[in-house]
Amino acid sequence: MKRSIALAAALALALAYAGEAQARNPHCAGGIQYVSQAMNDKNKGNTEDYLREIRKAVDQLQQCATEDPADLEALGYLGWAYAEVDSSRLAGEAFEKAIAGLKLKGDPKKVDNVVTNRESYWATAFNDGISKINAAQNAYPDYTRKPQNEADETLRGEARKNYEAALVSLTRAANLKAGDAKTIRNLGSVYAFMGDFQKAEGTFRDGLKYAPGDSLLLASVKTARVNYANQLLEEKKYNEAIDFFKDLVKADPNNSDLHLGLADAIFKRAGAAQGDARKADFKAAADEYAVAAKLKPGDADLPFNAALAYQNAGESKLAEPMWRAALKLRPDDADAMSALGSTLADLQQYDEAIKVLWDAVNKDGKNKILHRQLGAVYGKANNNPKSTEELMAYLALDKGTSVSDPAAYAKTAKPGTERAKTLATLGPPDQINPWEIQGEKVETWFYWGKKQAYHFKGDALYGRSDWSAPALKAAAPAGSAKK
Repeated sequence: MKRSIALAAALALALAYAGEAQARNPHCAGGIQYVSQAMNDKNKGNTEDYLREIRKAVDQLQQCATEDPADLEALGYLGWAYAEVDSSRLAGEAFEKAIAGLKLKGDPKKVDNVVTNRESYWATAFNDGISKINAAQNAYPDYTRKPQNEADETLRGEARKNYEAALVSLTRAANLKAGDAKTIRNLGSVYAFMGDFQKAEGTFRDGLKYAPGDSLLLASVKTARVNYANQLLEEKKYNEAIDFFKDLVKADPNNSDLHLGLADAIFKRAGAAQGDARKADFKAAADEYAVAAKLKPGDADLPFNAALAYQNAGESKLAEPMWRAALKLRPDDADAMSALGSTLADLQQYDEAIKVLWDAVNKDGKNKILHRQLGAVYGKANNNPKSTEELMAYLALDKGTSVSDPAAYAKTAKPGTERAKTLATLGPPDQINPWEIQGEKVETWFYWGKKQAYHFKGDALYGRSDWSAPALKAAAPAGSAKK
């Protein structure tokens, strides 16, 4: 119902009771009359008269409430007068008491009149609060994000003003209709939008006192607590964040995201520590990542993080199954394949490590890190020739810069030289990278399809890299890269 309709209805009621003024307490009758006169003058734009009359209405109706508390209709008018002078808490209390009393008396028409009047003031305040929230979010959507420049500072300042105005309006609405879950959810949300998650939680909990089973308020409490824990983490208050996340996990042990939050907090604390003391935290973090992975089996990041934390803790045996779990979900993850290969090498399972890393290089031959990793494992397996081959490929990719036209560049080879013979036998290379080693110029020709690379010093062959097949417990083949 529009405000004007509600006011008109109330004015009509006031006039209807003018004939009964002799039968009521004079302060009650006078107060009702002053409300009627004040609202008439307000509608006519007679502001000075309106302000004088509404103040008199408050004074008269306060005395009425003391002298004749049984006049519940007059109490409803007192709520109206309070609302007009912006005493929202007192207005809400008067409205609520009048409504409850009139219901007990069995007077539905008068109940409806008071409810309608209260609803009008509540709707005005509530809608204004929502409007201010929208304005704030349009100005600066993520208020908790640090401004990057002067323009951001200005927009964030505008958002703050609108959020503060929203708090005023929604507090007024909450006072007018105590315990209204929708109002309290939005009021708490403003605090959350501004990053005051503890105040948000407190507001949501106040709402639960009135509506204990409200699912949205319950969810809002949980979200506010999680956001506060994450805020502690961002502020590098690791111990506080860990304790807070532990409480959250205890209350909801099957929530993967909470285990993830706890794991992140412990992992970051470990990263900020020094020495062997880090290992216990890394393992604790890994355990939490592993629980999160079990609860959310489709998320490859969770076993990946668990494996990384176990590896940092020196727990290679625990890291291996986590790397394999991550690769099962994300088979082409080069980082996971590289790390699994390293873990297997740490466990001295060299052939298995070589298989994993060779498979990774086979899928992504241009990935220099994988060549370096494979070379390192060959070295640990005492296959120095293959180790040198892979490290040469790594150095060419790392230090070299590819030429724009490898086919034309290859044709500069002098007839009869190793460069010319390679060109004649294998055709133009797919990529040529000139680079230097110990002050000497080297040129590497990559044949990606053949999974080979040829390294030249001048026109002479300096070495060859071949990753077309893994070398497992076998002597290095003849013609391998030379030093």
